[in-house]
Amino acid sequence: MVWELACLGLGEQTVLILVLGALLCVAALAAYTFWGVLNIQTPTNGPSIMFESRRGTALLVIDVQSDFTKETSSRSWEPDYLQARLNYINALGELAQQKGWPVISIRQVYKGWYTNLLVRLLGGGLGAKGSDGLKMDPRITIEPDLDLVKSKSDAFGEPALAEFLKNQEVDHLIVTGLDGNACVKNTTIGALNRGYRVELCDPAILAQNQNAWKLQKEALQEMGAAVSWDIVENEADLITEKDPA
Repeated sequence: MVWELACLGLGEQTVLILVLGALLCVAALAAYTFWGVLNIQTPTNGPSIMFESRRGTALLVIDVQSDFTKETSSRSWEPDYLQARLNYINALGELAQQKGWPVISIRQVYKGWYTNLLVRLLGGGLGAKGSDGLKMDPRITIEPDLDLVKSKSDAFGEPALAEFLKNQEVDHLIVTGLDGNACVKNTTIGALNRGYRVELCDPAILAQNQNAWKLQKEALQEMGAAVSWDIVENEADLITEKDPA
């Protein structure tokens, strides 16, 4: 490269400056890319709610969008596994309606031209602005009280979530959706950082890497999250006990 530039009549010093400038640009772009990914993937912190008088429950449905539930060259779901979890999310939605719990659908849509460019080049365009699959999977029948669009892995990166939960006097979150090792994990940590009681409903959470999700659940439990397997069944039992048929 240096020799080719020298053949164009440029002095050696000029050539070295151009090469150094190009290397610095590449390094700066790499650093910016790394910072951007880190910013998107890092759980957030915020004001604690621990001393507020909240007693409400809300259901969070994270990133169950057509982009992320459809089969692609880089991602596929076992059909029975996927459908069973979508069914359980719908059952939780029905329970939430009966109980008067607010339901929040959370959807990932990346911001910024550079981030969207990388998502299109490296991630198949899933979650990129303008994608056809940004809406909730049509098999999800829940009517949300809040449809929140986020650009970071942690949904609490959007101030509207905390504001809505405050207005609804919610301190207990039932978390569902995908992926357990990414946005579910980071939103859970963001909630725990603020003092919410978090309940991960395992049969309503999807994870591409099941082994990693098993370890992640244990780590989240150590941080203070609860893991449940039968919320719908337990609630049904309680209703039956109170008002037997």
